[in-house]
Formats: sequence, C-alpha cells, structure tokens
Amino acid sequence: MGKCRLSVNRLTPMESIGEILREARHNKRASLEDGSRATRIKMDILEQLEADEFDKLAAPAYTKGFLKLYSEYLGLDSQAMVDAYLRSQGGLRRQGLHVETEKTVRARKPPELKLPLRSVGLVVVGLTAIVFAVVLVKGHFSHRVPAPVQPIVAANAPSVPKADFDAWYHPKPGPAPELESTRP
Repeated sequence: MGKCRLSVNRLTPMESIGEILREARHNKRASLEDGSRATRIKMDILEQLEADEFDKLAAPAYTKGFLKLYSEYLGLDSQAMVDAYLRSQGGLRRQGLHVETEKTVRARKPPELKLPLRSVGLVVVGLTAIVFAVVLVKGHFSHRVPAPVQPIVAANAPSVPKADFDAWYHPKPGPAPELESTRP
C-alpha cells in the first residue's frame, strides 16, 4: 500500500496539523473509531490530535509517536507531520531525562520559592542566638564596674583588729639592739 502524500508541506498558517489529519481521515472515509481500532490509540487522544490540543496530551515523545502512527494509518508522510508538530511547538527542550516542547516551557509558571518550615526555623533560631551572643559580649566588655566587696562577718567569729597602718607596724621604743660580734 503506497503512502498517499497528502501535502503536509502545504501546511499554511490557516491550516493546522489537526485539520490535515481530519481531512485525511475524511478522504479515507474512516471514523475515529476505525482509526482507534487500527492504531490502538485511544479515541480521545485521536480527537485531541485532530483538535490541535497537544498540551492536553502526554509528554512530547508520546505525542510524536501518536502522530507518526496516526499519520501512517491515514497515508500521510509521518516524518513531515512530526516535523510540522515540532515546528508548531517551537522545538523540543531537554532537561536531563525530561523532554518537553518550548511552548509548554514558556507557558509554565516560574516555580515558587518553597522553603521547608524546619529549615526556616533553624535559621531564625541560629540568627537569634548569634544576635544574643553579640549583645551579651558587647555588654560584658563595655563599661564594666566591679561590685564592691563586702567582708563576710560570722556571728561567733573572734574580733580581729582593723588592718590599717597602726595595726601591723609598731616600732619598739629605744635604741636598736646591737648585734653580737664573733671576733677572736
């Protein structure tokens, strides 16, 4: 069975991939159920392909596979259909093992900053501890006035003379004692 080359290259801005698929199916006089049975692609997926609702389909790799199978069933040039799909979506973008179309990348919202509550709590506690330590050290080394020392007096302690100059230095009156000399 030769491929009917319904001109996919004639894809104009007015005609979409879905319109080409639908037109080819009508030319073949097949229903969506016939296409689904022959390709084993679910009918709702075929409906989405014909409606150009590629963003509702699975990953681009699956969409390319669906387009290839359905195009071959309809007698279209499957590679040209896949290329037209990729052009319409702005090409593919790969991030690690994940492949998506440029159109879905642009349509996606930027990710919001999500911080785990535990991490935020630890940071807050850590910063609070650092600020407290700085304030404590700064207050400890600036303007430190020593507290006056008060003697502890026990109730039954013996009375000790006041320790002033007279209490510890009492010279004896009279001449100084003479030293013995050991002369032969």
